[in-house]
Amino acid sequence: MGVIGGRAHLNGITFATNTHVVRGRLSKGMISIRVRRVPGIRIFMLMDKVPFLRGISSLLKLDIKLFLGVILFLTIPWDWFFPVTNFLDFDSTWKSIAAYCIVFLILMVSLRRMWQFHGAEHKAYNIYVSCGELSLKSVRGASRISEHCGTNLAVLAIPIAILLSFTNLALPLIMIALAISYEIYNRSFRKFRLRPVKFVAGMIQKYIVTVEPTDEQILLATATLTKAIEYS
Repeated sequence: MGVIGGRAHLNGITFATNTHVVRGRLSKGMISIRVRRVPGIRIFMLMDKVPFLRGISSLLKLDIKLFLGVILFLTIPWDWFFPVTNFLDFDSTWKSIAAYCIVFLILMVSLRRMWQFHGAEHKAYNIYVSCGELSLKSVRGASRISEHCGTNLAVLAIPIAILLSFTNLALPLIMIALAISYEIYNRSFRKFRLRPVKFVAGMIQKYIVTVEPTDEQILLATATLTKAIEYS
């Protein structure tokens, strides 16, 4: 496939090819599309040929700044700033869980518009991989669950990162976990289906990280994906 994937923003959608990134934006009912060439294409081409580096390459193409920001966030030793004391205390544990739930609910509500764009992105991409027509009617009827969503990688990467945490590797564990997850996903997902991973990732996509999009958002997704296909 020429278009390797996409991601959602608060105000739009991005689709990427091996050479270009196409960003669609929706503002006051108006669609604007911006195309930029992926920097350092030769480096990415080399990474694409190397196992355990090609997964990192694909993620970087979608959004280098976001990827590096997430990696930085995950590698910060937060326990230095917020030391956990008396972790096994029953009340402290439940207070922590309650705090995480509150933050989660706030994100669910405040990022609803982005989840709608995420749903539109999945619907359009599902039609694309099935070689269907990128029309409003066909995209509207497509599923919001995608086997190509990064959620599948996350579901694989989290337990791998936990297992790696018991080792003495002096490397960013999340980077290693993502690289291993991509290889498992790339080589085994479609052959063995990895049903538990597919089920968990599907539930997360359906009930948490995607919401049914509006027609305007679907039109943005189809227009952006159509432009990306031109550069694939």
